[in-house]
Amino acid sequence: MEIRQLRYFVRIIELGSVSRAAADLFIAQPALSHQISNLEDELKVKLMSRSVRGVTATEAGNVFYLHARAVLRQIERMRTDVQHAGDHPQGLVSVGMPTSAATILAPALIASSKERYPDIRLQIIESLSGHLEELVVNGRIDMSLLFERSESGSNPPNTATGKAASHLDVRPLLLEELYLLTSLEEPDGGTEIALAKAAQYPLVMPGQSNVTRQIVDAAFQKAGHAMSLVAELDSLSTIMSVVASGVGATILSSSGPQAAKGLIARRIIEPVLTRRVVLCIFDILPQSAAAQRIRDLIVEISGSLVDSGMWKGVSLISNSDLPAEDPGQP
Repeated sequence: MEIRQLRYFVRIIELGSVSRAAADLFIAQPALSHQISNLEDELKVKLMSRSVRGVTATEAGNVFYLHARAVLRQIERMRTDVQHAGDHPQGLVSVGMPTSAATILAPALIASSKERYPDIRLQIIESLSGHLEELVVNGRIDMSLLFERSESGSNPPNTATGKAASHLDVRPLLLEELYLLTSLEEPDGGTEIALAKAAQYPLVMPGQSNVTRQIVDAAFQKAGHAMSLVAELDSLSTIMSVVASGVGATILSSSGPQAAKGLIARRIIEPVLTRRVVLCIFDILPQSAAAQRIRDLIVEISGSLVDSGMWKGVSLISNSDLPAEDPGQP
């Protein structure tokens, strides 16, 4: 198996066509097909399926594609690290962030990275936690902030997908409180609201695969409250717009209210609802020097934002805050 074969296969799958890949790689199409045929013979599996719509990966091909991408990515990291060894890390570092966290963290991270590490190029991928977790596990991004339910003590944690993800190095960073957001301030509203009263509002919420939604559903169920659900939306900005229109309220993390101009945010109590923010890294491949610097910078900046009060309703997680490990587990 040769590195060029990995590169050829990845490009074919990405473009969905052998002919387009041949043109992109500046190689004759018969020669490209011959290389893939040799690869399939060596692996003794069919990697691609051809149809009138183009080329797609088989089930084995999908597995090979993920590994090939990871290998090519690591080769590029090795080249960059060797060429720029020392105190001046260089290269691309991709960081995933859920929208609510990105609103607070991304500006400070970009500014600090530019000042300290001008040769590092940051790529911020803003998406839902479930999608970001898949990108990390597949080795397609260097690291990501993810959410998990605060009562989870599993290792790896119960993150966005609701199940333990393998090969994730997880570092708990923050504990976020949840708030009720409304468009109008009530005369006796105050800054806090009991869960029982919050349950009386018609709610606009993320879908059931969302960690915050799972936390709220579990709290309502435990307290015996029925949720009056107006709509399910997986876009934070759209949820904010709907709430601002007065159609309903929502329950989100403390970082959500800070991005919502004109909305009233009240901390939910009796009980207080929380979720964790964790930093996840794919632990199969070593990180580049640049990625290590950005990882440490994320931890540092998160702490600074909390200490300065800019990230409201959030506390830092120390080792004493983490649940004790099950002595029956290895």
